[in-house]
Amino acid sequence: MKHRANYRKVVQFELMLGREATEALHAFPVGYLPIGGLERHGDHLPMGLDVIKAHRICCLAARVIGGVVFPAHFYSAIHHLKPEVHRRVTSEWADLFTDATAKAHLLEIISQLELMGLKVLVLYSGHYPVSQVEMIREIAAEVAARGGLTVIPFAECMLWKGDHAGVSETSLMLYLDKSLVDMTRITEVNYRNHGWEGDNDPLKASSARGESETDRVIDHLKEEISRALNQQQKSGAG
Repeated sequence: MKHRANYRKVVQFELMLGREATEALHAFPVGYLPIGGLERHGDHLPMGLDVIKAHRICCLAARVIGGVVFPAHFYSAIHHLKPEVHRRVTSEWADLFTDATAKAHLLEIISQLELMGLKVLVLYSGHYPVSQVEMIREIAAEVAARGGLTVIPFAECMLWKGDHAGVSETSLMLYLDKSLVDMTRITEVNYRNHGWEGDNDPLKASSARGESETDRVIDHLKEEISRALNQQQKSGAG
């Protein structure tokens, strides 16, 4: 990774000791909330891939930029599927979430984080169909409308064309934690189910690509966080 990170620094909220957590928030009131769902990602990646990669990247970002990473949320992914399709997908792919509760749940969590003194929150969704990206942007807009906390909605598809367990997500996991990747389990059925072809073939994935993409995310978040903090300072001064 091109960034200098303090790997000994405790950035996960749940691992901080008592007042260490509140002191960290007061010193630099920036947080990260990694979200997503549970679903099949080929047969070579974990069911919780979306949130696992988001959480690992948020922890790296916090060690570079600063801030606190809140516990990963595995039940905040939506697809806007018809009921009959949702039943089939759940039985086959293990989608353990519904559209009805995801947004309301996240808004309540964010309200509580604001009460804790948070000023900027990166809402990092490792799951990114159009409906999911729309949801995190709607959440950011609704929170902004009431003033106070600034929510930065983020998904990897905002920086490059995303995929579903293809070359990008596989590369990220090879870099973030290769112990969670088993390339020997990739079969023809995975290609049919996921539509992998050409440059999106997961067999073309590499740890080096995952590292490069992680650096791009951290660069982007660093810029967005700096902008948000500056805007808040100007608003406070005004």
